[in-house]
Order: sequence, then structure tokens, then C-alpha cells
Amino acid sequence: MAEERKALGDGTRRAAGGPLPTFLGVNLVTPRGVVAHTDTDAITAPGELGEFELMPGHVSELTALKPGVLTIGERNKVRYAVSSGYLRVDQSSAVEILVEEAVLGSEVDVDRARTEQKAADAELAKWGDKPTDGEYRNVLHRALWAKAQLDAAGAK
Repeated sequence: MAEERKALGDGTRRAAGGPLPTFLGVNLVTPRGVVAHTDTDAITAPGELGEFELMPGHVSELTALKPGVLTIGERNKVRYAVSSGYLRVDQSSAVEILVEEAVLGSEVDVDRARTEQKAADAELAKWGDKPTDGEYRNVLHRALWAKAQLDAAGAK
């Protein structure tokens, strides 16, 4: 009987039940292209149901992301502001993060993000009792995206 083998993200293979991967192979992608492609020891992501952490050997998962801070790495942390999207991890610890927008925390234009957040918050405050429709969701997304950028930059 042949021993079952599983492919790892680095092209190597391990026997079923063998040692777990020691890293996560991460691809952070927007419609404009790849933002980050790296191997890391952990990821913290802003899930729709709350923030969560992935470690090497995590079970396969597909989850929705909301705008927030994505941290790649536990020892050497790199912070990104990400908008809504999806994160998929497979059994070989390959992680695909597909989001509408992403920016490295150190590259955030803090003044522009503050201005955008204030404008979006003002629009939301005027919304009142009107029904929440597509326009409302767009304004809410603008406010959340601006907040994500400020959080990733460490701005108050």
C-alpha cells in the first residue's frame, strides 16, 4: 500500500500524519496585483466575525474579511490596512488573501485618511432614519477603510 503524501506550499511533500508545516506561505492580492508574497510564522486578520490568528498547520478555512488591520508575522510584524475580501488557508498552510484594497501601514497617507474618515463619519451622522441602502453601505465602507488605514499606521 502506497503511503499517502500531501503537498506543502514550498513544493515539498509530507506523509499524512507527519510533521506540521513550520510556516505559512502568504499571498496578499488586490485587483491591482500582488501586495505581499512571503513566508511567515503567523497572521492576525480582521474577520467578519472578529479578529482571528492563523498559525502554521491551521485547518483549511475560507472566511470573509472586513476592513481592518492585517498583521503578517508574530516575531517580525508587518501591518497592512485591508478592505473587505476573503482569506483562504489550505492544509499545506498556503494562505491566499484577496481584498479590494491593501496598503502597508508605513505607507498610509495619515492626513488623507483622517480627512476621509471625518467626511464619511459626517455623512453617516446625517443619515438619520433613512433606510440603509447601497449608498449607505458605500459610505460605511469608506469610513471603515479610513479607520483601517489609521489603525495600520498607528495613528490616533
